[in-house]
Amino acid sequence: MNSIYANADFQNVILTVLALVVIMVILWCMYTFIRAIILFVFSHSKEENKKKWRNSIRFMIIGVILTIVLLFLVPTVLKLMNVPQYDVYTPANIFSRAGTLINWLFNLGNVIKQSQQSNETNGTLYYNTNWTPNTTSPAPITNNQYSL
Repeated sequence: MNSIYANADFQNVILTVLALVVIMVILWCMYTFIRAIILFVFSHSKEENKKKWRNSIRFMIIGVILTIVLLFLVPTVLKLMNVPQYDVYTPANIFSRAGTLINWLFNLGNVIKQSQQSNETNGTLYYNTNWTPNTTSPAPITNNQYSL
C-alpha cells in the first residue's frame, strides 16, 4: 500500500489534475475536428451545416488557445499566491505528467501478461524441484500440486 501513496504529495496531485485537463482538451479537440469534418462532408451546400462546422473549428481553436494560456498562467498565479515551489508547475512538467498518464493507460492492456510473468518469477512453483527420481517411490505431492 505504501507504493500507492508514494506520489501523493500536493505537487504531484496538482500536476496530475493539470495533466488530466490537458488530456481532456486534446481529446475534445480531436472529437471536434472529426465532427467538423463529418459536418463538412455531409453539409450538402446547406448554409446551416456550413455554419455548424465553422463554429466547431472556431470553438476548437479557442479551446486550444485557452489551454495554452492556462498552462503558462498557472505558474504565474501560483507565484503571486506565494505557493512554495511554484516553478514545478511548468508546461514541460505538465506535459511530461500527461505523457506518463497516457503511457500508464496504454500499459493497462499488458496487465495479464505482466501478472503471468510476475507469477513465473515471484510466485510459488508448481512442481517440487527438490525431488530426486527414485524407482521405488513416486514424486511427493506438495500443496502446490493437484491430486486426485
